[in-house]
Amino acid sequence: MRPGTEAENLRWKHVTVFEDNGLEYVEFYLHGKTKPHEAIGRAGTIDYLKRIHSLTEVIKDIPFYEMLKQKLDLPVFCLPDGTVTDNLRQTFKAFLTKHDLLVCPKTGDNRVLYSLRHTYATFALVNDGMDIHALAQQMGTSIGMIERHYSHLTPRMKKDMFTGKRYELSAEEYAAQKAEGGAGVGDTGHAERTRS
Repeated sequence: MRPGTEAENLRWKHVTVFEDNGLEYVEFYLHGKTKPHEAIGRAGTIDYLKRIHSLTEVIKDIPFYEMLKQKLDLPVFCLPDGTVTDNLRQTFKAFLTKHDLLVCPKTGDNRVLYSLRHTYATFALVNDGMDIHALAQQMGTSIGMIERHYSHLTPRMKKDMFTGKRYELSAEEYAAQKAEGGAGVGDTGHAERTRS
């Protein structure tokens, strides 16, 4: 979700936990910069929501799932007393500075709250193999925007496709096959396999 309007507009009434095949999922109804949309939280999101719930004075005594059923019009992201801070960006910057994470070593730019959104998109594309169409829907943005900001990731995302099937042998495998008198194993064949 966008750290500005979508996060600020998120209320407990916009959070739904549902179960499928014995697993819990979190669905958010997000609205802010673009048209409203639903998004599914990553694995572990439920634990973070439970932690926020346990730290929020006005709701912590209501059992978590009961509180969700009540569809309360209270902010999810708030201080323990239930008020919303205007200083989240400064708090985030102070946290990053304290832990020597403020400056990205690759770009030299300062990280900001929006960096979390970019990290999510990058991990979804590179680590999870999510396609750009699904990611655009999940993030409430256009496919063109995803392509514009993350096209540099495409070669890495498709590295296995670009690399092709691996035929080469390791030096140990080659030596073992040669020692066994493996058919068709010769210096020329090995060189050809490792070159292509």
